[in-house]
Amino acid sequence: MTNIIKSFHEMNIIGRIGVFVGIVAAVSGLVLSVILGLFNPYVGGIAKEAIPVAFIGLGLPAILGFIASLYGTTWLMYVVFIYTLPVSLYLAATPGIFRFFIFVTFGYLLAAISLSMDKKIRKKKWE
Repeated sequence: MTNIIKSFHEMNIIGRIGVFVGIVAAVSGLVLSVILGLFNPYVGGIAKEAIPVAFIGLGLPAILGFIASLYGTTWLMYVVFIYTLPVSLYLAATPGIFRFFIFVTFGYLLAAISLSMDKKIRKKKWE
């Protein structure tokens, strides 16, 4: 836990914004995946066929995105973005609240780019 706090204090404003955006995107993605799997308003309750897609396709990457944001792991944020992009593009074409998954996915990309820029700036500063 102290390593997370130490690395957060070493970040500049771009890195801190990246961490914040990544956490917001991950929490939003987790909430939307729970709604998709368990409280689907279009099915009228639990959609048993949507639970694996919601968890494996969107819930698990949201958890990984949250962890990657806390630790500032840029490569994992890029993996989460690439992993969720096809499902979120599909859901963006559907009506309702699930089209907001595209914003979650681009939040992962924005967080990954911000964290990459932060690492590059900090590396250049030490040279």
